[in-house]
Amino acid sequence: MLDLDFAFLNLNHSEKRGLMYRKYFLDRLGPVFFSPRVEKLIQLSGLNFQGCQISMPLGPGNLSLIEPETRQLMISRSAAIAREYQLPRLAVDRRLKQHLLELSISFPLVFGDNFIKALAVALTARMLSRRELKRVILVGETDYFTDFIEAICAYGIPLSIQTRFPGRYEIMAYHLLYEKGYAVSTSVLSPHTWDEGDLIFIFDPREEGAAAVLPRVCCIRLVDNSCGLAPELEAKLGRNGMLNRLYNLAPIMETCMLAEAGFLSFDGEKIGTNGANSNEGRKFLGLQQVGAELGLWDLFLDKGI
Repeated sequence: MLDLDFAFLNLNHSEKRGLMYRKYFLDRLGPVFFSPRVEKLIQLSGLNFQGCQISMPLGPGNLSLIEPETRQLMISRSAAIAREYQLPRLAVDRRLKQHLLELSISFPLVFGDNFIKALAVALTARMLSRRELKRVILVGETDYFTDFIEAICAYGIPLSIQTRFPGRYEIMAYHLLYEKGYAVSTSVLSPHTWDEGDLIFIFDPREEGAAAVLPRVCCIRLVDNSCGLAPELEAKLGRNGMLNRLYNLAPIMETCMLAEAGFLSFDGEKIGTNGANSNEGRKFLGLQQVGAELGLWDLFLDKGI
């Protein structure tokens, strides 16, 4: 059997059309004709990571039509393939996250959220080492948002949460400011106030064009469709027939880094075989350490800055 570092589940880039792809037929024939299967190997040369691509010949919209019980059966078969290769987790196209979180799947699925947060923290640290930053601006949010904000604030830089609905973050900002001493503020999304010395991270795909006419600001887009973050690494995905988008890159990178975490040890918190710190919301800090140990961030940092 092949020795693999990861298995990656994805769907078609576009929706399938025709009579066979209507809900009635998908519910009944999906597990037979559209069941997941190993399509090809993925070689990330230079990083020494090798995996397999598990595909279902459907688009995200097609999958959403299928009843949850049938959908769960099909995803469980993907997990079974990963188990056959003795893999402890399955990387999944980020575009499928909302379709799968509602299901009861016991096998660990990795969507790349911790990788994205680890990258943002690594970018912040590198930026601070090279120039003076006035503030970090977050547009949109991540899971375990408070833990992520605290990790950024630990560098001693003011942080602004900008959104169309700032009121929803006021209590959190108050807690961080007055109980922990972090300079956190909230405001309405205001790209016209962004200036040189600001580092902006955009997590909300609806706002990814906000800095399009602001060439002086350093704006890092970390939405699913982002590309150009690490051209060399993205080119490796392209050579494997995959789109060079963050929805593919993030879950694959996180899964590979979690596999490596079991072989690495660090000062401070220990990264175990599951790649986890003691706190669920702080797992991304372990990944940040893994990335530094592997030299992985260098593929992103120079381009990002």
